[in-house]
Amino acid sequence: MSGAPPGAPGIPSQARPGEWLRKQRVDAGLTQEDLAERSGVSVRAIADLERGRTRRPYPSSVRALVQALGLPEEAGAGLVARYRSRSGSGSAGPDGAGAGTGEPAVPRQLPAGVANFAGRVAELAELDAVLDGGPAAPGDGTGVVISAIGGTAGVGKTALALHWAHKIAHRFPDGQLYANLRGFDAGVGQPADPADVLRGFLDAFGVHPERVPHDTESLAALYRSLLADRKMLVLLDNAADVAQVRPLLPASPDCLVIVTSRRELSALAAREGALLVQLDVLSAAEANELLIARLGAARAAAEPWAVTELATLCARLPLALSVIVARAAASPRLPLAALAAELTELGGRLDALDGGDPAANVRTVLSLSYRHLPEAAARMFRLLGLHPGPDISAAAAASLAGVPASEARVALRDLVRASLLNETGPGRYAFHDLLRAYAAEQSASTTSAAGAENTTRRLLDHYLHTAQHAHLVLYPGRELIALPPAAAGVAAETFGGKAAALAWLEAENQVLLKVVSLAASAGCDAHAWQLPVVLWTYHNVCGHWYDGARLHRIALQAAQRCGDLNGRAHALRGLGSFAMSVGAFEEAHDCLSHAQSTFAALGDDLGLARTDVILGQTLEYQRRFDEALSVMGDALLLSSGLPDDPNMTLVRASALNGAAWNNVQLGDLSTARTFCLQAIELCRSIGYSPGEAGTWDTLGVVWQRLGDHGAAVTCFLNAVTLDREMGNRYDLAMVLLHLGDTYASTGDGIGAREAWEESVMILEALHHPSAGEVRSRLTKLGVTIRSKASTG
Repeated sequence: MSGAPPGAPGIPSQARPGEWLRKQRVDAGLTQEDLAERSGVSVRAIADLERGRTRRPYPSSVRALVQALGLPEEAGAGLVARYRSRSGSGSAGPDGAGAGTGEPAVPRQLPAGVANFAGRVAELAELDAVLDGGPAAPGDGTGVVISAIGGTAGVGKTALALHWAHKIAHRFPDGQLYANLRGFDAGVGQPADPADVLRGFLDAFGVHPERVPHDTESLAALYRSLLADRKMLVLLDNAADVAQVRPLLPASPDCLVIVTSRRELSALAAREGALLVQLDVLSAAEANELLIARLGAARAAAEPWAVTELATLCARLPLALSVIVARAAASPRLPLAALAAELTELGGRLDALDGGDPAANVRTVLSLSYRHLPEAAARMFRLLGLHPGPDISAAAAASLAGVPASEARVALRDLVRASLLNETGPGRYAFHDLLRAYAAEQSASTTSAAGAENTTRRLLDHYLHTAQHAHLVLYPGRELIALPPAAAGVAAETFGGKAAALAWLEAENQVLLKVVSLAASAGCDAHAWQLPVVLWTYHNVCGHWYDGARLHRIALQAAQRCGDLNGRAHALRGLGSFAMSVGAFEEAHDCLSHAQSTFAALGDDLGLARTDVILGQTLEYQRRFDEALSVMGDALLLSSGLPDDPNMTLVRASALNGAAWNNVQLGDLSTARTFCLQAIELCRSIGYSPGEAGTWDTLGVVWQRLGDHGAAVTCFLNAVTLDREMGNRYDLAMVLLHLGDTYASTGDGIGAREAWEESVMILEALHHPSAGEVRSRLTKLGVTIRSKASTG
């Protein structure tokens, strides 16, 4: 629908809601980050609203944005109505449940395709036949359709897969999933674990972490169940082997899986009926076609023989052809014949590197581009070979090189122009794996052991100190570990608000996983335990429990290697908290018990008190409320020893809230209320909003059970405001559930419906079992209202 529905004040009828919202923000002189700070709505949610990706936004989020922009209150209702009028009946937006359907999100994960794609006509026809029922169509219609694209490095497997995937994406309306399996990643680390890939896919469908199984087999079963009745396209790029791929295969014949790998995947053909497409280098005609398309017809026509010569010198390898095109583009007046002559000369020097594999010739082409780089860009290229990937920000690259950010940006821009680096997003850069390998070779041949060690130290310090800064902004008052000063040349990033800090952590999450592995493999054991511990709160609050547990196992080993008892205690406590979160209570008790004894041996009352709080939460999760209350009492006793220490203040506040909740469960509401008031005061004194939000919710339940519904509503609304600021959707949904209960008990059916509708939207998007409970409340509320209307 292009026109506004009735009752959409303030929005021109021809305006799309996302474009209108963006215009209001720009007219107000605000960035998305500024608006996020003012409204408490996350940057990601604002971006999705402006791009039209969100079809059924939360009314309260829209109202918060409208208020932050200084617009009339009625504009909020109009904007919600406009978004929903465009969603159609039963459509599912990518940000959550469909309109009234409860369907999961529709993921659209395909990366952008290659510009000016050329050639591969025969292969594309063969792939098309898979879907069109031609002779190449495998299987009998009872299993998933699989196309496996193989070939050497740089031969264009991913380019072909992405080109075809985008071409046929419209035939898979339920979405497209993508994963880089890192089977032949030149960086640090192993190929992607299928379990981690499955968790990422389930997250794309909005499955709440609490419903995510532990083992690969159960993860795969849930994944297959979600895809059972859907038409999905799944692209698995850069697979190591068939064993890595099999757990990621759906079972539905309506799904298509595209796999790329340097290894032949004949076992997929034998068992799963996959079509195997083995790529060779381009034909002479296709290589010429690619060069003409990218060089420009006029330039190519002026020297046709030179175009053919360049194609031959590049071994007709797509990656090499792309690099030579970039070299030609950088020198528009350089004759192509001169470029071919230069490449011929270099080829003679590098014959020893050519082992008969067409991919080996890429070194010749890379050498040509590399030697024409400005010195600053060449140095940056070499140093990037030491970064583990999968991508790097401009700020991290500056610390890696030990140069100002402005110099780093110039060097990165030069590398992108030379096609030696890809800009994957604003300010983020990534290598093709052959380019990473070549950069690492250049680094090894020109950098001393001491120089490489210093570079690695700058890299690790950048991520460690930036993560600490993000922690300080997001979770003020939360316990910190002492860090030594960063190395010279490191410029750790800082953040103006919580939205920016959270955005950094989310953008760098995959990088940080590999950086910790790099620290461990490089013998930097202090970094290998400190970085996971600094990231503990983020992984815990945001539900990245499996990533957090993996890093804390590395941390524990590193702390043990270097004999650091403090690191060992923190690593054990983190492992215990993640085990608690996934319901592995035996492991949780074991880790937390060892952490307690280690903190006690160190005489660290703060560490011990914090561990007691987590142990109390573990007992609470097991409904052992009396025992939990006793352990929280131990934490309160320890935390009273240093009343002026902000870290102890936070622990005391957490213990008070935990004690309050356990008292609610045991029926002592008076004590619970007293504890809540004390906890809120302490949280406010140190600015710790996660603890304050949780305690307002607890206090709201206390007032609810005492029958003071007005006080309960005030408490729940305070919690809602803070949860929005932190982007904590699950806690927000549960507070809204409690708020709706209170409204319903006072006869405010409209308020109850609005709170429950928003709650159920969040819970259904998360696939949380509590969604059914809220949905039943809405159904009952509708019956009650109809009954009153019929008798009135």
